[in-house]
Amino acid sequence: MTTGRSGTAYGFSLIEVLVATAILATGLIAASRAALVATTDQGVLRDRTLARWVAHNTLAEIRLQSQQAVPGSTFRREVQQGGVPFIALARVTATPSPLFSRVEVSVVRTSDTAMAPGAGEQQVLAQAVGFSSRQ
Repeated sequence: MTTGRSGTAYGFSLIEVLVATAILATGLIAASRAALVATTDQGVLRDRTLARWVAHNTLAEIRLQSQQAVPGSTFRREVQQGGVPFIALARVTATPSPLFSRVEVSVVRTSDTAMAPGAGEQQVLAQAVGFSSRQ
């Protein structure tokens, strides 16, 4: 710190520098936390989007089969979409009309199915519901 002719001090004291450094550090920590949350959310959104594509593709494949899906049947497909492994589980149920069957497709990540039985529910990333008809 230097003093001028009138005896007033110029510059910053050590306490002022420490307070400014603490404020700057707090701001940087908050900014890095926000960036981490944004990155994590982006990965979840990517997985949900890819899973939705898998669900709709599986539903379309069932609709395109030459025979109507039989009520009570289930389908399980392991699929890779965008480099991410998924499992599509399709369940077929009856409708009041014998000409249609209801098809519900649920999609989970392959890594989520590695859980031990009874360890918890698998997180369903996407679902699609449609109908299969006789041609």
